[in-house]
Amino acid sequence: MPILYRYLIRETLAVFLATNLILLAILLSFRLSTLLAAAAAGNMALSAVWMLIGLQAVRFLVILMPLAFVLAAVMTLGRLYRDHEISAALACGIAPRHQTRALLACAIPIGLLLLTLSMSVLPRVYRGQEALRQQAQQEAGMILFTPNTYRRLDDGTIVHTGSIEGGQLRDFFIARDEPDGGHSLILAANGEMQGDEQQRHLLLHDGRRLAWNADHDPAHTTLFTYQHADLRLPGANTLAASSDNRLRNLPTSELGTSPEHLSEWQSRSNPAVALFIYALALPLLARSQPRQGRYQKIVPAFIAFALYINLLDLITIAIRKQQIPPLPGSYWLHGAVLALILICWQRSRGRA
Repeated sequence: MPILYRYLIRETLAVFLATNLILLAILLSFRLSTLLAAAAAGNMALSAVWMLIGLQAVRFLVILMPLAFVLAAVMTLGRLYRDHEISAALACGIAPRHQTRALLACAIPIGLLLLTLSMSVLPRVYRGQEALRQQAQQEAGMILFTPNTYRRLDDGTIVHTGSIEGGQLRDFFIARDEPDGGHSLILAANGEMQGDEQQRHLLLHDGRRLAWNADHDPAHTTLFTYQHADLRLPGANTLAASSDNRLRNLPTSELGTSPEHLSEWQSRSNPAVALFIYALALPLLARSQPRQGRYQKIVPAFIAFALYINLLDLITIAIRKQQIPPLPGSYWLHGAVLALILICWQRSRGRA
C-alpha cells in the first residue's frame, strides 16, 4: 500500500475514533441522567441502569459511525489542503482519485462493521433492552413498597405499607395532591399490585378515602368507604415500550416481503450503503483553496449527508405507510446520488 494511502487512512481513523468517543460520551451522559431519574422515581431498578446504558451505547454507535466518518474524512482532507500537502501530492503526479481510494479503504471495513451491527447485533440489542426494561420495572414495583417505609413518587404522591405477606400489601396508605388544589388520603386493609410492563396499578380492598379542599372547609370534606378500588400508580409507564412486537426487534432473517418488513430491511441497510456512496464524494466536498480554512467545508459536507440520511428515513416511512412501492423504494435515491457524484467527478476532470 502506498505511503499516501497509509497516511490518509491513519489520520482519518484517528479522527474517526476520537469523534465517535466524544459524541458517544455526550449522548450517554444525557441518557444516564434520564435513567437515573427514572430509577429515583421508582420506575425501574437501579441495577438495570448500567446494563441499559451498555445496550444503548451500541444503538448510538450505529447512528454516530456514518456521521463520524464524514467529519473525520473532511477534517483530514481539509488539514492536508491547508498545509499544502495535497498540492505537493498533485505536483508529484498523484491524481485526486487516490484520495478516493484511500477513503474507500477506510469506508469499506467501517461500512461492513456498520452493516453487521445494523443487521445482526442491533435487533438483539433492542430485544434485550425491552426485556431488561420489563424486568427492571417489575423489580421496581416490589422496591416501591418496602415495609414501614414512606416513598415519594415522581408526582409528589407518598405511599406507605405496613407489611407484605405473600404478595399482599397490608395497612396500605397513600397521600396525594388533587388537581383542584385539594388533598386526599387513601387507606386500605390490604391490596396487591397488578398490571404488566405497560402500566402498574393497585387493587385495594376494604378501605376508606378522605378528601378535603385547600381551605380545610368541613363542608367540602368527604369520607367514604369502599370494598374494592383500582388505583393507577403515577409515573408507572414512563419508560414503557409502545409496542411489544416492534419491527426493529425482529431478526433480519425473519423479515418477510410485506411493505413494513421491506421498509425495515432498507432502514437497516441504508446507513452502510449511504456511507459507501458518500465516501466517493468526500474528496470533492473537501476540496478547498489555499487561503481557505481547514474546517470550512465541514458544515456543507455534514448538511449534505444529513439531508441524504433524512431523505432515506422519509422514504422508508412512506414505504411502511404504503404511500410508495417498496421496490425500488429507497434504492432509487442511492442510485440518484451515485449518478450525481459520478457526474461531478467527470466535470472536475474536464476542468482539470
